Amino acid sequence: MRLIKLFLLLPLLVLLLVAGVIRDRDPLRQLRLEPQGALGLTDLLGASGPIAVGPDVQIVGAWAMRGGFPLFGNYSALTFLPDGRLFALGDRNSYLVMQTPDRGTGPVAVGMPFPATWPDLHISTDAESVSAIAGTGQLLVGREGTDRLAVFDPDMTRFHEIRARELREWGFNQGPEAMRQLADGRLVLIAEMRQHWYDRSRYPGFVFRGIPQPGERPGRFVLDMPEGFRPTELAQLPDGRVLVLGRKFTVTGFYSVIVTAEPKDIRAGAEVRTQEIARIGDSRVRENYEGMAVRPERDGSATIWLVSDSNTMVWLQRTILLKLHVRKAGEAAGRSDPRVG
Repeated sequence: MRLIKLFLLLPLLVLLLVAGVIRDRDPLRQLRLEPQGALGLTDLLGASGPIAVGPDVQIVGAWAMRGGFPLFGNYSALTFLPDGRLFALGDRNSYLVMQTPDRGTGPVAVGMPFPATWPDLHISTDAESVSAIAGTGQLLVGREGTDRLAVFDPDMTRFHEIRARELREWGFNQGPEAMRQLADGRLVLIAEMRQHWYDRSRYPGFVFRGIPQPGERPGRFVLDMPEGFRPTELAQLPDGRVLVLGRKFTVTGFYSVIVTAEPKDIRAGAEVRTQEIARIGDSRVRENYEGMAVRPERDGSATIWLVSDSNTMVWLQRTILLKLHVRKAGEAAGRSDPRVG
């Protein structure tokens, strides 16, 4: 009799299980972590002063960061929130919200942006790029392994998805590595994969008229990078120039480069040329930089912030936050600049 009762209850148990699965697959249901104190920061420049990395660019701040809470590190994307805090997005389903160290320290907020209780083929958590959506406070997230972009509400409690079918063309673990909405409203995405397997300097990109609309087809272009450097992030200077962060790995470690492109050159069918403005090779701060954000300053100059991806290898790699100063147009370089690192 007991066996018969168990047999009759089995369909009910299955229904309850399915209901739980459906609930956990709901992308509006988020797993969140509470703020857990301040970051540990170690000044990497010390008394040495700024490091010149280009004629008009200096590293003026460098901090190794430590977090004694889950999901710290592995940051692949960076942007500023409307309130001036930095938002760092990890490729292992985590984010970090923090004040920039030059404006004081304080508690940080951490969380998991994507549901993690049930594997869903299209809900990839390998986030590689993020952009603030102008005038909305929302964040647009690009992920590898999916043809969808995620649009998050300002408080990161829910999101919806936008399909961009062309992203299927970019191989697994190779894009969209860099993404940014430009000042003119256009959305630019660049893959980490090369235009051709043998080509070490040209990378495919898409440009949309704005946030992608259903059925919209993007313009295609090719970005030229310095030999061996893969694009990892996009940003834009106050003067309109588009910044591209690039990195390469050699037997001596990681090296990074920042190049500029003219926004008018990013258009369908174009081969976009770039100009190098900074190269980071100093052993004190060399790392796998994948996130970049720009903050305009009142005097017309700008600061560029970079964050590194430690790839969960905390025993080998570091999570570093860099602050770079970019002289405003027409400002002469000082004679006392340190040697380029």
